[in-house]
Amino acid sequence: MNNDLNLVMRLERELLLPATRANQQRINALLCDDFQEVGATGQSFGKETVIDTLPAESETMFSVHEMRAQKISNEVILVTYRLEKRHAETTTHSIRSSLWLRGPNSWQMRYHQGTLTR
Repeated sequence: MNNDLNLVMRLERELLLPATRANQQRINALLCDDFQEVGATGQSFGKETVIDTLPAESETMFSVHEMRAQKISNEVILVTYRLEKRHAETTTHSIRSSLWLRGPNSWQMRYHQGTLTR
């Protein structure tokens, strides 16, 4: 199971990379069809919106801190971490959580939430 925890944390970090965010096919593979996100602004959206908007965020840089993964069941992993997001001259900090489900071919993110901290 430790391998699954490490893999899911690697996939979580991959979603923050500019190359992944620009690749709609890769985003599609990493997110469940019924993916739901509650963003740091409190706005909620689904997979289609994420696939459409992430490629436009190429100038955004992220720093991950205190990432942890916890097995909820053999099929579900919870990932939590602190995130520093830098875009242009703006920096925000948030606490993030994601639920990953074991899919037919790989792990996929089912739910993600960000909460601004300052």
